[in-house]
Amino acid sequence: MRGQLLPRRLLLFQTRDILRTMRPIFMVPFVVSALLSGSVLLSAASHAQQPPPQQIEPKMRDLPFDLNPRAPRPPVQAEPTPQGNSREPASKQAVAPPPTTLESLFERLSQAKDAQEASAIVKQIERRWLRSGSDTTDLLMTRATQAMTAKDNDAALELFDFIIQLRPEWAEAYHKRATLLFGLNDYDGALRDLNATLAREPRHYTAMSGLGLIMYHLDNKKAAYAAYKRALEINPHFESLKTMMERMKPEIEGQAL
Repeated sequence: MRGQLLPRRLLLFQTRDILRTMRPIFMVPFVVSALLSGSVLLSAASHAQQPPPQQIEPKMRDLPFDLNPRAPRPPVQAEPTPQGNSREPASKQAVAPPPTTLESLFERLSQAKDAQEASAIVKQIERRWLRSGSDTTDLLMTRATQAMTAKDNDAALELFDFIIQLRPEWAEAYHKRATLLFGLNDYDGALRDLNATLAREPRHYTAMSGLGLIMYHLDNKKAAYAAYKRALEINPHFESLKTMMERMKPEIEGQAL
C-alpha cells in the first residue's frame, strides 16, 4: 500500500514543481493584457480629465465671404500712381469739341479772317443745305442738278417739282428750281421760289444775292443793293457781291436804302 502511495506522491511533487516553473510563462499573457488594459484606462482617464477644446468663433473680417450680402462693401482704394506716370487732372484732359451745327458754322463764317477761311466754311454750309434727310430725295436732287447742267431743262424742272412735293420744307429744293427758272427768264417764278427759300432758311446768302440779281434786272437798283448788303452781312467774304456793290454805289449814293 505504501509502495503504491510513494510513486503518486512523487508524481504530485513533480507536477507541482513543473507548474511552479511554468507559472511565469502562463502569467505573461495575463500581465500584458492587464498592462494594456491599464494603459487604455489611464489614457481614457486623462482624456476625460482634459477640458473640452474651446471653440473660437471666427471674426467677420477673417471669413473669406460676407455673411451679410446686403451690407455695403467698403470702397476699394485706388493704388497711388507712380510719379513718372501721373495722370493729368480732369480739368486738363482733352474735352471733345461740341458737334458742328449750321448755327456754329454761320457764327464762324461771320468771324472768318480772310476769304480762304470763309471759303472752307461756305463749303460746309452748302453741303448741309444739300441734305434733305432722305437718301431718295438726295439722289433725285443729284439727277436734277445733272439734268440742269446738261441743259435738259424740262427733265430738271420735272424732277425739282417732284422733289418739292416729297420735301416741301427743303429750302434748297426751291433755291435750285429758282436758279433754273431764272435761266429760263421766268423772273416771277424765280422770285416766288427765292422767297420760299428765304422763308425756310433766312440765312441763305445765295438766295439773297439771287433776289438782288433779279431786282437789278428789273431795274430796281435800290432793292438789289439792299439784298446784296444783307447777303454780305451773312457772308462778309462774298467777293462777287463786294464787286457788284462797288459798281452800284455811285448810282445809288445819296439815296435812302
